[in-house]
Amino acid sequence: MNVSYERPSPVEYAELRRFAGLAPLEEAAAAAGLNGSIFSVAVRDENSRLLGMGRIVGDGACYFQVADVLVHPSCRDQGTGIEDTLMKEIVLYLEKNTSEGSQVIVISDTPGIRLYQSFGFKLMYPDFYGMSKTSRQPV
Repeated sequence: MNVSYERPSPVEYAELRRFAGLAPLEEAAAAAGLNGSIFSVAVRDENSRLLGMGRIVGDGACYFQVADVLVHPSCRDQGTGIEDTLMKEIVLYLEKNTSEGSQVIVISDTPGIRLYQSFGFKLMYPDFYGMSKTSRQPV
């Protein structure tokens, strides 16, 4: 398992998202999204195959969002520790690059909550409520 601070290619990113059950992305959208990353970390096998990735998006000063902590399904539930490795690198980056008053958020599916809580993230409710809007959804 090799950890590197890199952005995967748009094709690799789109493929990993698809394997993880997220909405498909066109290559141009995948490239634009990756280019908007403040930080990106990847885990690859000995053949350079992408096994997992994570990234941070935001303005780099006030707001940071942990995004796309993704692991290839073939590596899930096998004790590989890839999710923990990705999150350790992300948290290390945040510890070094945020300041007092910076807000760090993560939006998680239900199974991911435990992972993020193990790294110090707390559910926001009832102090705050999160909302989302699907793109191209009528107002």
